[in-house]
Amino acid sequence: MPTLTDGVLFGIGILVLDFLAWRFMDRTSEQVRLAFRALLFGLSTYVLFSSGMNPLRAAPWESEPLRHLLAQVLEVVWWLQGARLVTVMLDRAVLPETWHKERLFQDVLGALVFLAAAVGAIAFVLQLPVRGLLATSGAVAVVLGLAIQSTLNDVFSGVVLNATQPFHIGDWVTIGDVEGKVIESNWRATSLLNGQGNIVVIPNSVAARANIVNANEPVHTHGISVVLPVKPSIRPAIVLEALANAAASSENVLSEPKPLVSVRRATSDSIEYEIVCYVDALSKKIDVRNELFDLAYRHLVSRGVVLHPLSVPEPATDVTDQRHRLLRNVMIFQTLVDDEVMELNAKLTKHEFDVAETIYAAGDENGHELHILAQGVAKVSVPKDDGEIELRRLAPGDSIGQSGILVGVRTDVIVRALTRATVFRLDKAALTPILARRPEVAKEMCRLLSEHHATEKMLLESPANVDETSGGLLQWIRDGVRRFHELTN
Repeated sequence: MPTLTDGVLFGIGILVLDFLAWRFMDRTSEQVRLAFRALLFGLSTYVLFSSGMNPLRAAPWESEPLRHLLAQVLEVVWWLQGARLVTVMLDRAVLPETWHKERLFQDVLGALVFLAAAVGAIAFVLQLPVRGLLATSGAVAVVLGLAIQSTLNDVFSGVVLNATQPFHIGDWVTIGDVEGKVIESNWRATSLLNGQGNIVVIPNSVAARANIVNANEPVHTHGISVVLPVKPSIRPAIVLEALANAAASSENVLSEPKPLVSVRRATSDSIEYEIVCYVDALSKKIDVRNELFDLAYRHLVSRGVVLHPLSVPEPATDVTDQRHRLLRNVMIFQTLVDDEVMELNAKLTKHEFDVAETIYAAGDENGHELHILAQGVAKVSVPKDDGEIELRRLAPGDSIGQSGILVGVRTDVIVRALTRATVFRLDKAALTPILARRPEVAKEMCRLLSEHHATEKMLLESPANVDETSGGLLQWIRDGVRRFHELTN
């Protein structure tokens, strides 16, 4: 029987300490855990060899069954402890840092080391014939290989994926028909977090055969594709020009590589057009794609191309409908009824601008007119000492000069055409009769302009002595409307 001074009891005590260290020590201090377990392994080695329990030979004390059994357990566990320690040290010293996030090579390396340790324990401690065991294990391996053929296929496919590294942990990829963020790549499968917040597990054998698109490569260029089917009776040149202007209207679309607009295919029901453009950050892709659909719709409508179900007859449109729609998009006109909008519609004047021509400037004679962009793309910028700074871009339906036509305040910006542009202008004299007949409309317009001032600082430059609270600014706008349109209280 083991005594209190027996090395067997010391060895068991060391095993208990090692288990407690593995189970309860803080996992954030990996270096401390590794050093402590290495110390325990060295202490275990000293206790075993000093007590006559050499792990390279069979366990002693065959005449004492219990003591002999405990000695065998300690020697076998010594091999496994060593395998674990060697695995961790090789992982730190041999495997590249980029492989630490993928568990595949760590698992394969650990399996090989533990297999060698198991063979050593069987051969030295248990004194079993290794050759016969290997011959038997070969037959067993054939049977197991046939049984787990698909799993082995995943393992070897995982080795190929991790060696070629088509993606890394954290990349946004498309594997076949599945799109998501890579959160884990192990010996059996790759796990993606899709846009719905669900985990999609893709076997490595499937991923190795599928087309893989990595949205994180190259780092600073990320492509966006927008496809639109249009009625085949519309001339393609009109659609291509409208979609090119849609891409030019977005500030987030890179100018290099240049956006491409092309015809993908033509059928008897529609012609498919595609916009391919690029952004500089992966996080912008969804927002810019949504923005491009909206801009494409606006530019197509500005040219009389209305997107609708292809099986439904196309509704008839005319210039009056276009002008009515443009006026309805102006924020301060949201409170007007249809008859009043039609009254303003009749007083709109149409103007054409070539590329780089000035549409609006604070110092010109048109500073008190409302400008509504009907077709094309325009750039809004502010003058500085060293040039101009672009603030935003205008697409069909956008307007400039709402504070000018309502209050008479000129906006200190310059608007230039980036493409050939069509602009409708509305003079303040067209709005005066409506404000005189309906004072409540004037109040509502003032309120809308006051709210808009919080988000569009450039639309209204109030004096420095005006209280910028909602009440003070609103009252200042009302006074300005009365003076500018010569209205009575």
